[in-house]
Amino acid sequence: MRRALALVSLALVLALAACTGLPTSGYVNPGRGPQVDDTQAFAFVPDGPQEDATPAEIVEGFLRAGSGPADDWATAKLFLASGTKWDPSARVTIDRLADRRATPTADGSGVSVSLSTVATVDASGAYSPSAGSIAESLSFTLARIDDQWRITSAPDGVVLYEEVFPTVYQSASVVYFDPSWSALVPDVRWFPRPLVASRIATALVDGSPSGWLAGAVRNAFPDELSLVGRSVTLTTGGVAQVQLPRAALALDRTTLDRMQTQLGRSLATAGISDVQMTVEGTPIAASEVSVRVTRVDPTPAVLTTAGVFGALSGDSVEAIPSLSDAVESLEPLSIELEVDRSLAAVRTRQGGIASALADGRTFLLDDRPGLIAPTIDADGAIWSVPSAAPTQVRVTTAEGVPREVGNAWPDASEIVAMRISRDGTRVAAIVTVSGVREVWVAGIQRAGGDIDLGAPHVLSLSQQGAFDLAWIDDTTVGVLAGVDGASTLRELSVGGRGTEATAPDGAISLAAGSTSVRVLDDQGRLYSRRGSSWTLVATDVRVLAAQQGTTS
Repeated sequence: MRRALALVSLALVLALAACTGLPTSGYVNPGRGPQVDDTQAFAFVPDGPQEDATPAEIVEGFLRAGSGPADDWATAKLFLASGTKWDPSARVTIDRLADRRATPTADGSGVSVSLSTVATVDASGAYSPSAGSIAESLSFTLARIDDQWRITSAPDGVVLYEEVFPTVYQSASVVYFDPSWSALVPDVRWFPRPLVASRIATALVDGSPSGWLAGAVRNAFPDELSLVGRSVTLTTGGVAQVQLPRAALALDRTTLDRMQTQLGRSLATAGISDVQMTVEGTPIAASEVSVRVTRVDPTPAVLTTAGVFGALSGDSVEAIPSLSDAVESLEPLSIELEVDRSLAAVRTRQGGIASALADGRTFLLDDRPGLIAPTIDADGAIWSVPSAAPTQVRVTTAEGVPREVGNAWPDASEIVAMRISRDGTRVAAIVTVSGVREVWVAGIQRAGGDIDLGAPHVLSLSQQGAFDLAWIDDTTVGVLAGVDGASTLRELSVGGRGTEATAPDGAISLAAGSTSVRVLDDQGRLYSRRGSSWTLVATDVRVLAAQQGTTS
């Protein structure tokens, strides 16, 4: 079986490399990967420099060796002259296979490599897509060392083809708390597969949240606390031990429990199920705290074409006590429900934003022209914004007390849709910038009575035809788009890559279920997707409600 995997893997890599016109001999020797991950069929083990290789071949081999992070990229460093400084962890440049070209200078002492960059990963593991593909050039200098060419100057970081990147790097979440310490917030990063557990621990204990998320989340690990060493040790019983300094013993039990929660949930995304914090080899007494669940209620909430609002159960709609009557009275065009279904944010037929409360009361909160569908935050306040004025986001309590939001969607000329994550710390939006629709996400920062958005983080720089979005889970935003009469559902990782699939024809709105994605079409048909297939759930539906989650 091992030999079969190696042959299949080698054939794949040779086929990819052949498209570039570059030398393919000795690209990799595939072997079993070190991680417990079904997507990792093999690990790249690149070759070192070949005897009498030309400067261009040395640089090409060095770039290919970026696929081997073992022993701190020991193979790649064989291409460097002694004393040459190069930091492989500074950056990952993800490029297109067919566009990479290496061109030597006339005297052979330099090589320029042209790339088409599609994404980058910074030193903290944060992933950023590029607008289309960006042409870049990397410059290398070489010298003859013992009659062989070696690199004397190289740009920091590694360069990986987009097909190879997810095999060498693995996505994982560095988990933080929301400001109330009641919900967990994943910060998706990408780390080399052999190093993923240690990189997660280092990022959590010694690092900080991604720039766009900083200010919206909290970290239980004190700033003055650092890891002892830079590795996670596995015991014979399979427990991952994380070494902390003696200063950890002075921390109170609540802080330690929160630290244990963050560490355990973070390392779980790397396939590690049992985690222990230790000081000088002795386990620290700590246990995970209970946190708020962010699942969506499995029962869809809908408004029928007959004007009846409630929870869809089979072929009938069951009223939500008191709330249904209040919602129906507003003649909704869009609806979002709070966690416990005691509050609804409604865009009315007249275009205003209103609240509907479980005691039957309703309040008109915003009557500015051109408002898009509202969304509810973790405090039960309702966010609204005019489509043509993205910076003018307003937050209003359910009973009508408004506040403005600072730094909302700068440089955007239009906003099409906006939804707050179920942990309450992030808001995603479809915006238009210079005539192009993009998907952004920003952290929600609260200080005293002020609310600001952090600097926006781009999830996708080109989302043609995008018009609706929903948080599918804590790390994925679904985007509904229509292009040339066809409907598509794009799923964008908040910190990673995306996928695209077809959606039912005529789709007009999107919402998440507990284990599914739901789409309503322009004929009033409600569909649910499990896996890759869409199933008709109901007909005669006018509005599919978005939901903020459940309390249990």
